Amino acid sequence: MSLDRVNIGGGIHINFVESDRFKTNYIEIDLVTRLESEPKAAKNVLLAKVLKRGSANYPTMADINRRQNDLYAAKIGAWADKIGEAQVLTLSAEMLSDRYAFDDTDITSGAIELLGDIFTNPLLEGGGFKADYTETEKANLIDDILAQINNKNAYVYKKCVEKMCEGERFAINNLGSVESVGQIDAKSLHLHYRHILSHCEIEIFCVGSFGDKKAHIADRFRDMLGGIERGELESHDTDVILQSDFKGETIEEMEVNQGKLAVGFRMGTSNKSGDFAKFVMFDSLYANTPNGKLFQNVRERLSLCYYCMAKVEAAKGITTVLCGIDNDNMQKTADEITRLLEEMKSGDFTDTDIETARLSVTNSYKEVFDSSGSIASWYLRRLLAGNMKTPEETIGEIGKVTREDIVDTAKNVSLDTIYFLKGTLAGEDCEDCEESEDEDE
Repeated sequence: MSLDRVNIGGGIHINFVESDRFKTNYIEIDLVTRLESEPKAAKNVLLAKVLKRGSANYPTMADINRRQNDLYAAKIGAWADKIGEAQVLTLSAEMLSDRYAFDDTDITSGAIELLGDIFTNPLLEGGGFKADYTETEKANLIDDILAQINNKNAYVYKKCVEKMCEGERFAINNLGSVESVGQIDAKSLHLHYRHILSHCEIEIFCVGSFGDKKAHIADRFRDMLGGIERGELESHDTDVILQSDFKGETIEEMEVNQGKLAVGFRMGTSNKSGDFAKFVMFDSLYANTPNGKLFQNVRERLSLCYYCMAKVEAAKGITTVLCGIDNDNMQKTADEITRLLEEMKSGDFTDTDIETARLSVTNSYKEVFDSSGSIASWYLRRLLAGNMKTPEETIGEIGKVTREDIVDTAKNVSLDTIYFLKGTLAGEDCEDCEESEDEDE
């Protein structure tokens, strides 16, 4: 499933991925910004929320919804996400493919028009965004920031990353902070919007069945974005630290039943590397499958945890093992996690383990084809890494990874940080002890 990339000038590209697997077409506009401060991160997230509230031609959510219904219930999305040390503001539209329209409606063109109005023709008043929309979404964003502590797995992961990457841009919270949100007003948010519109790369993804309409779609985007004055583009490269000395343990107490352990590692590589498939195979053998060493030993053999999984930040080159445990098992669990890494470094796994891991990874990559959004995400992340490969090419690389490759990769992984959230309610009725192992994946 290849990508057809069209440069329309000024750091703006349209990326077509032709596929007849879906009855829908998917279009995504990605504004790639540099993650550099909490105030900027907060503005990006808030901007996504405010833009979706209304545009000049569709000033209310009701107006937007009516237009979506006219387009066979098209769906509009808006969000901002952290990818390495870039923060990407995304507007998306998913719509029924034109070939299924009963009345010859040009659904795709209509969705582009709606998406373009939201993106480039926002609803303004008094030299800024609509004030009541801005204040409402500020309150919603503050609620989102305060609610981060409610998901204890995500909270412990966030705290571990902050310790690991202290002084690095990756440690910045994607949502910003309550204080930074409070400082934003409708005018300053509009100034930020104008700045990033002029100084950030814009990647547009069109996934679906477009046939001979590609040139027409490209022209529509040229017309839409041609009036934007483009300046010098921000650099959004991610700094990757390949290895680190152990920074120590941090223990925090909280009134929860279940202890939460996060063990952070530097991977020794990132998705910028041409042989990243080797790390993917290591990760499958070590951490992220039911047949991996962590699950088979930490959970099944020793019963040290209620769940055990790893979260990989491929762009940043870090991976974090997350466990739900009894407080008394903290040291035993951390020791076992690091001991099993040493087993990987010594090649203590079977050929059957390798082939099981290879099959698991191959199947997970095939799942990329299951949705248009996941296909767009696949190519965006690889564009940001400067390492463009199709899912099919990556599956081919997985098939070539050897035992020696996996051992060499394991030897480059280094322990960085241990973070433990100690539950002060341990021993009482445990409501979260049966959490799903993949709850936060």
